[in-house]
Amino acid sequence: MVVTRLRSVWGVLLPLVLLGPVLLVASTARPAVAAPAWNSPRAWTRSFYIANTSTAAMGQLGCYSSETSGRMTLFFGAPTDVGGNFGATLWGAQNRTVAQIGELARNFVRGFVWCRPGGQQALVGLGTSNSAADTKPDAWLAGHGATWASMVRSVAEWAERTYPGTVRIYGAWDVEPSWSAFAKADRWMQGYNGFPGRRPLHVHASADGCPRDAATGGPCNNGWNQYFVWRLAWWYDPSLPLPQVYATSGVNARQWQKLAEYGARSRHDRIVFSGVMTQWGACQQRGGCNLTNNRPEQGHDQLLLNLQSSPLTYQDHLDTVTDIRWHS
Repeated sequence: MVVTRLRSVWGVLLPLVLLGPVLLVASTARPAVAAPAWNSPRAWTRSFYIANTSTAAMGQLGCYSSETSGRMTLFFGAPTDVGGNFGATLWGAQNRTVAQIGELARNFVRGFVWCRPGGQQALVGLGTSNSAADTKPDAWLAGHGATWASMVRSVAEWAERTYPGTVRIYGAWDVEPSWSAFAKADRWMQGYNGFPGRRPLHVHASADGCPRDAATGGPCNNGWNQYFVWRLAWWYDPSLPLPQVYATSGVNARQWQKLAEYGARSRHDRIVFSGVMTQWGACQQRGGCNLTNNRPEQGHDQLLLNLQSSPLTYQDHLDTVTDIRWHS
């Protein structure tokens, strides 16, 4: 039997009443099920790269997002120093401190609550990345991770006091092997994980160069391997994996199935996926996507059907599909 860890009540097991259960253990083979019927064009959520520092614009973005329930992420760019304080780059907009990012997030929540037409509920990840982490000292990265965790917890507590049962706040992380050495990314995660009361973390990881046909700990890009990706996507307790499944060929989904199988075989702890991320919206906005523009339903079906190809990785559903785009 493959043993997996239990997560917090507001993590994988009971994120909100609107989300169904995740199958944690599979000990016998099960037949693959047909892909779900995507009758609604809004059976998925929108996530955003935030390249706008206006609090008013963040409120409008929350309003724009309010017709849909589920997990979504706001990415605020790479970790950076802002006047001696921890901050992020906001994808080319003016850098902001972690505290200022918390205020932007609060305005997003206000917009979502004020405009929602019914009983919509949001699980919002506040994200940074491992981009340029190689240029930062280890202690600085751990400090940034802890500061990010503190901000996320503060916004989460405010949202629950102010709008109980409506918006839950999570951390989020865009972690990619091509962007830094593993040890640097791991230091940031250690800082986040070590902060008391840290919130669960949407991990929107990529599997750059990882094996698609083997689950033996093989190499990925930039000196990473399957163990390193598995560790950051799943081993740390806050991690809720919603990986990037962008490639129209299905290769990303195969890589992630093999990563889950590696965990089951070598670590006795397979990955249980909370969802999947695509970038179809961002590709429509800016172009430049070479066969990496899966639509949300394609990313969902590719990952789920690959997971269902083995009893070691079987899941009967994915809670969330979220599609990333630009807000500038």
